[in-house]
Amino acid sequence: MKNRKILIAGLGETGYDTAIFLLGRGARVFVTEGRSGEKIGKKAAELSRMGARVETGGHTEEFARGAEILVPSPGVPEKSLPLAMASRMGIPVLSEIELAYAFSPSRKIISITGTDGKTTTSSMLGLMFCKAGLPYVVCGNIGNSFIGEVENISPETFVILEASSFQLEKTVSFRPFTACLLNIDEDHLDRHVSFENYLSAKARMFFNQEKEDNAVINYDDSNCRNLSEKTRARVFFFSREKKQAKGAYASKGAIYASVNGAENAFSTLGMHARGPGNIENSMACVITSLLCGLDPAAIQEALSEFKPLAHRFEKVAEINGVLYINDSKATNPHSVMNALKSVVNEGKAILIMGGQNKNVSFEKLVPMVRARVKALVLLGEASETIEDGLKGSGVACFHVRDMGEAVRKSADKAEKGDWVILSPGCASFDMFENYKERGDVFKKEVELLQQASDN
Repeated sequence: MKNRKILIAGLGETGYDTAIFLLGRGARVFVTEGRSGEKIGKKAAELSRMGARVETGGHTEEFARGAEILVPSPGVPEKSLPLAMASRMGIPVLSEIELAYAFSPSRKIISITGTDGKTTTSSMLGLMFCKAGLPYVVCGNIGNSFIGEVENISPETFVILEASSFQLEKTVSFRPFTACLLNIDEDHLDRHVSFENYLSAKARMFFNQEKEDNAVINYDDSNCRNLSEKTRARVFFFSREKKQAKGAYASKGAIYASVNGAENAFSTLGMHARGPGNIENSMACVITSLLCGLDPAAIQEALSEFKPLAHRFEKVAEINGVLYINDSKATNPHSVMNALKSVVNEGKAILIMGGQNKNVSFEKLVPMVRARVKALVLLGEASETIEDGLKGSGVACFHVRDMGEAVRKSADKAEKGDWVILSPGCASFDMFENYKERGDVFKKEVELLQQASDN
């Protein structure tokens, strides 16, 4: 990389970490960012002080001219000037995880992808490695970039990498020794244009695997099962519906795993992470941990202790016999489906949905909404689209202006034993900075509701 002009598109955490890494290796670093603002300005000033060239508030061809490699941040659109210019001029494009893989001292890469559950699975797997006392790092789409962790990695470190479709689509030689595919359903079609393109991006995780590598795949998901044909690695399926001779299956409060000739059983009774999606995440973690040689006792301890992450079917409060659940991370219909599958007992859900649609269809939710939802409370840009997609359910829709009104309307419609669930099925960017802010606002409004109830 020394003395080569490397163009980095995007100045989020990934772009910033990539720039610092390349500056440390003597590259001529040029960073182009379409946004501006205080946070961007501080990062730009710091990189400039370190020797990088930075432009913000827009991309210019003059600034990018002469680049030998382009490293786009995951959120940079395909139609942006840097990517369009690279395509036109034949400039190699590498994702950040491809670059990090090239420089990583470790080849013990565990890549985890799926439409939903990536962060939960990566975090749970990290806890298993922690309990086992093995060297590991959890990184990638979870928040801290792979490239930012390279200096902390030794040849013995297990790299637990949460990988999004945006990160995988620009990989070339990336080869995880274990690749976990959790589930696949429509998502990010505003970026990938078609479901086929989205599938292809996910499938890149398997392309360079060899017969000594491992692929851990959800048998119950037909899209995942079909992609198992894309790898030369040993395939280990997991299933909630069918016993697996090699892999894992769930039955009657336990996970039964058969890996490398050894049989193990793990209790799921009393797990904090509830719901069918988390059983699937747990099976993926169990198989992967056993493949890496972890002690079954450490795996069981982690399964029992792991707590759900914030904004993922997170219990906020119980007010007058009504449960309030923050599932703000549910940014697509598949994750809304998982949330509704977790509704138990005799009550029904008052479901808060809406936000910025990603060109996905909501019609597949109709049977589940009809069975488990008594009222839909809709807000944000996609509210009309959601109502249109779910009209076949026959469930009443109520349109609101903001999260406060959404919580109050939901409370008004809920009865003892019901669930009020924020599971938007959309991105948050029409009204909030991210899904975390959206979830925090929901929790604050529920807290105000509880205070009013207590008084």
